[in-house]
Amino acid sequence: MSYEHLLSPGRIGTLELRNRLIMAPMGEELGDENGEVSDDQAAYLEARAKGGMAVVMLGSVGVAHPVGCSNKRQTAISDDKFIPSWRRAADRVHAHGGKIAMQLTHAGKMGLQDTMAGRPMWVPSEPGPMTIDPLYGMVTADEGAMMAEPFMAPTSNPHYRVMDHDDIATVADQFAAATVRAQEAGVDAVELHGGHGYLIDAFLSPTVNTRDDEYGGSVENRARFLKEILTEIRRRVGDDYPVWVRLNSTEVGIDGIVLDDALYNARVAAESGADAIHVSAYHDPGIATGPTDSYGPHVPELLVPNAAVVKAEVDVPIIAVGRISPEAADRHIAEGKYDFVAMGRKILADPDLPNKLAAGNSEDVRPCVYHYRCIGNIFLRVGTRCAGNGFLGREDSLTAEAAPAARRVLVVGGGPSGMETARVAALRGHEVILAEASDRLGGRWALASATSDVNAELMEWFERQLDQLGVDVRLDTRLDAAEASALSPDAVVVAVGGRWGRPNVDGIDGPNVWGVDDLAPWLLDGNPLDAARITVLGGDLPGIGVTETAHHQGAEVTLIESGPAFGFSLGLPGRWRVVHDLGQAGVSLVSGAEIVAITEDGVVWRTNGSEQTTPADLVVVTSELAADTSLADELRATGTEVHSVGDCSQPGYLEGAMRSAVELAATL
Repeated sequence: MSYEHLLSPGRIGTLELRNRLIMAPMGEELGDENGEVSDDQAAYLEARAKGGMAVVMLGSVGVAHPVGCSNKRQTAISDDKFIPSWRRAADRVHAHGGKIAMQLTHAGKMGLQDTMAGRPMWVPSEPGPMTIDPLYGMVTADEGAMMAEPFMAPTSNPHYRVMDHDDIATVADQFAAATVRAQEAGVDAVELHGGHGYLIDAFLSPTVNTRDDEYGGSVENRARFLKEILTEIRRRVGDDYPVWVRLNSTEVGIDGIVLDDALYNARVAAESGADAIHVSAYHDPGIATGPTDSYGPHVPELLVPNAAVVKAEVDVPIIAVGRISPEAADRHIAEGKYDFVAMGRKILADPDLPNKLAAGNSEDVRPCVYHYRCIGNIFLRVGTRCAGNGFLGREDSLTAEAAPAARRVLVVGGGPSGMETARVAALRGHEVILAEASDRLGGRWALASATSDVNAELMEWFERQLDQLGVDVRLDTRLDAAEASALSPDAVVVAVGGRWGRPNVDGIDGPNVWGVDDLAPWLLDGNPLDAARITVLGGDLPGIGVTETAHHQGAEVTLIESGPAFGFSLGLPGRWRVVHDLGQAGVSLVSGAEIVAITEDGVVWRTNGSEQTTPADLVVVTSELAADTSLADELRATGTEVHSVGDCSQPGYLEGAMRSAVELAATL
């Protein structure tokens, strides 16, 4: 398709845009700890401007830094000293014809850096108690420690500062001063973060704002803070500088903002000088699945109906967001549901998405597989990463630029790490042979593709890229060290995957026990298992994929994991979403369990000293993935230049495979 509506020029206020694609503002934890825009951030933005986005935007830029910040590497514009780094980033974006925006933020009650430093968090009124979803406990020990960091420092002191009128005026001035600095830095526009629980949203929300003065109570009073901020901004920068507002259209799971409130807030924003409204959503922060029901929806196009309602209410452009495909966005814009689409996860997975659409090469867009590593790493307060794009966040240090000299590279193993190594090596000009022992590419990712449509899309993308790049793919080719050396490679990359182990328990070798590799005929050819009751051992991604597929085929399924968390290779909050949905579907979930034995009737397991038996006709073992260095060791003994990537070196599933592949291929 032509994407004529999505790729048509647009306008927000005085800002002329080359298409309707805006990079959604996201926390990415790539900034310098002093609040300046880092080289990594500038490269992250530049890559997406070069890829054709109309606007690239950094999220959560602090207007009162270090006060009101939620993350330790949060970028700031609270002082003139931050202007030079923003100017450098703007220059890099403008060099590719893109526009740059910053999302101005005061975190309010979300200000974890305030808690960590012993400062009060600024709020409209004292927050009430919050019920915590048990799913929040489904994290590894390391993840738990990372999430608890703000509360464990010697200076930590969670407490609040209920804002008086002077405080309100101070924050309005901070937003306005930040806008002036953005303009001076050559930044083309600002977005006010009026959603997602941050300070402006806290005033707008009837659940959080319980004030009894002119800033609380009625929807008109609750919107007064936003109105005063916009009024002060326009007083300082005039009417021509582009400013828009992100607002919640609903708050899921609480008696908070509803659509009628959102419509009023949007009208106030537009009347007070906002050039556009970015329609998002929020949720009860005590509910673990909240992010995937609101601002990071798991269901495609979840927020589009709300955007369309707001569009009918105000006379400024509407920006929609939330798992919207380019095809859907083109259709929605043609139908008048909104004017621009903000893409987050998709543009992280492939920064060149706009250019590929414009060139008629939509099939070359790397799909997002929704493993939530991008969002999840922000929960952990570490730099954002993408399960499918190992270059994300390292666009300056890792590139696919042409190698100094072409080499003959043999990649052994056609799973994700092997395919990505072959792809990037070929992009850099190397002659690449990819040898795969089975009759199809994908390795164990082929099995994952059989359990998930988005996984299958990534598999198809890989096959297309390798074909276009002229990689010499040799299927049904199992190579030992001598056979690999006989191909006279300059370098061999071993990507044969890990080795599945089995727990050392009675009955593990029984006829009713299958390993992951035994599933190939079932998953790849779509044959249903002849088993009414299936127990899956191992709760990470392979186990979850098998569980979902077996359940969809009508089996009664139990998933047993020895650790505290299921899906620990999935980012938060995607993990919580998957676990919640499995439980709602009727799958029995058992964590923290020790397998005692497998019998012909089922699985015996123990938790807290108590043994139980789960009846099962079939037991599928998906645990105990270990590195397999045997081929690499044999090759090194011959004097061949050898590298290892993916699970055969260090088990890491898709994210680890892609990361290790690009780290190697970018240096070959």
